[in-house]
Amino acid sequence: MKKLICLLMIGVLALTLFACNAQKAPVSEGEAPQSAVATQPAATQPGETTMAASKEKVVRDPDKVYEYETRVIWCENNGNRIYGEAYIPISETETKFPLVIHAHGMGSNIEAGEGYCKRYAEKGFAGYSFDFPGGSRPGTENMSDGDPMKNSAVTEASDLQAILDSAMTWDFVDTDRVFLEGGSMGGLVATMVGLDNVDRIAGMILHYPALYMPQAITSRYSSPEEVPETLSFGDDYALGRVWATDLWGVDVVSRLNTFNKPVTIIQGSDDQLVAASSIEEASHLFPNAEFHLIEGAGHGFGGDDFEAAVKYGLDYLYQNT
Repeated sequence: MKKLICLLMIGVLALTLFACNAQKAPVSEGEAPQSAVATQPAATQPGETTMAASKEKVVRDPDKVYEYETRVIWCENNGNRIYGEAYIPISETETKFPLVIHAHGMGSNIEAGEGYCKRYAEKGFAGYSFDFPGGSRPGTENMSDGDPMKNSAVTEASDLQAILDSAMTWDFVDTDRVFLEGGSMGGLVATMVGLDNVDRIAGMILHYPALYMPQAITSRYSSPEEVPETLSFGDDYALGRVWATDLWGVDVVSRLNTFNKPVTIIQGSDDQLVAASSIEEASHLFPNAEFHLIEGAGHGFGGDDFEAAVKYGLDYLYQNT
């Protein structure tokens, strides 16, 4: 049986899947120390009330640090309960805030977006990070329902769509200023959902997005029938064939020119999984996109690279809210 160990994109025109023997722990796409101003989590259900969002631009002081509350919010899609946490600024003058929904990458979990969301909340932007159903590798905690053997970018896009729909009803959300953010495969998923919701979202923040994953799959297999029942990503991580077959015929790149909202793409120069050159070229296909290259960064941002990514994200949010 053919085994698929790692999916990566090497260039724009020639994208292939290759096997690698070394196991790799899931990359945390963004982690920051627990904020001293965060309050204790309080469980709740998705927002019950809907209020008209302000259409006036809110000018925020970049030097101001907000306290924030952490709220557990469950969503549901296709019979699966989806666990997520919202980080909501506390303000005496504002009741609704721009929202960033973070989609984690393959094999990761809620922690991948937690650091970004908390840093955004400290600056007056709400954030929501969650566990994709079936989207984490063994040994990585995932509070959502779901079977990894049924997980794919298409099922995750459906999950993210359900979360977006639910978020539009949350009582703390400025529905005119909802942004999607995602890393790696989560960046692909965010783009898929963003393309289908151009008129509903305000823009996207993409970290090393795996935009060429569909092409990489079709370059590895000549037809969906050739895809084996089980795809192995190391000794302890297996996914079902739908992970590959669901993306058959999907072409995200050809639709990028239809997304007319602002986009910022943050990429590491030394990323060995998503080629920086291909993503930079793809960035030019968006009508309104900025491309930021973090020199020396790989696939996943930590330390100074994380700080740089947060700054790019915050600069984007200040400019577009």
